[in-house]
Amino acid sequence: MRNSRSITLYLAVAFGFAWAFWLVAWLISKKLISFPLIPMLFIGSFGPFISAAVTTYSDGGLHRMTGFFRRGFDPRMGWSVFLVSFFLMPILAIIVELTHARLIGQAPHFTMTLADFPLSYLFLFVLGGTLAEEYGWTLLSDKLDAFLPLKTSTAILGSIWALWHVPLFFIVTKGAIQGYTPFYIFFIATVAMRFLFSWAYHRGGRSILSNMLFHTASNLAYSLAAIAPAPEDLSTCRLWMFTLLTLVSAVVIWIVAPPRKETPAPIAT
Repeated sequence: MRNSRSITLYLAVAFGFAWAFWLVAWLISKKLISFPLIPMLFIGSFGPFISAAVTTYSDGGLHRMTGFFRRGFDPRMGWSVFLVSFFLMPILAIIVELTHARLIGQAPHFTMTLADFPLSYLFLFVLGGTLAEEYGWTLLSDKLDAFLPLKTSTAILGSIWALWHVPLFFIVTKGAIQGYTPFYIFFIATVAMRFLFSWAYHRGGRSILSNMLFHTASNLAYSLAAIAPAPEDLSTCRLWMFTLLTLVSAVVIWIVAPPRKETPAPIAT
C-alpha cells in the first residue's frame, strides 16, 4: 500500500510539474502569451528530478532523499555495462546514417564533429534530459521492480516515459524533435531504449549512472546524424531504421547477457 501511494505521488509530481511548464511553452508557441519558450521546455524537463526529491523525502525524510541522490555518484557498474551504455546508441546512429546514404546514393552527412563532442555531451547530460529525468525514472524503476517481473516493469516504465513526453508533440519549435515525429514511432523507440537502460541498470548492480550514460548517449545519437524528422526533411526512414536497430539490440542483449533481477537497492546508506 505504501509503495502504491509513493508511485502515485511520484507520477503526480513528475507529470504535473512538467506538463504545467510545457502548457506554458505551448501557449508561447501559439503566440498566446509572450515569454521565452526554451526555458519553459528545460524547466519542465526537470519534473522527474523534482518528483524523485519529493517522493524520497516523503518516504523517509532528508536522509532518505540525500541517500538516493548519492547513488548517482557511484561509478561501479562493470566495464561491459559502461562500454555498452556509452557507445551503443552513437554506433547505431552511425550505422543508420551510413546505410541510409548508401541506399539513396549520397555521401553520409553527420551533424556533429569530434570537436563538438565534449561540449555537446556536457550540455546533453546537464540540460538535455539526462540529469533532469534519470533520477526520477530510476526511482520509479525501483518501485515497479519491487512487485512486478522485470520485463513487465520495464515495459510499463518505458510506456510511462513515452507518455510523459506527449505535450512536446504539440510544440513545434527549432531543436525540439517531437513536433515533427510521429508519436507511435517515438513510443516504440522509447520503450526499446528503456529495455536497454534496464539491462544496464540491473546488469550493473543498479547503477543510476549507467542510466545517465545511456540517456546521454541516446540523445547524442540524435545529434550525431539527422535521425529524427525536421522541417527540411520530414522523412521517417532513418528514424524507423534507428528504432528497429534499437529494438533488435535490446532483444539480443537481453538474450546474450540477461539482466539480473535483484532486490531494489537501498535508498539510503
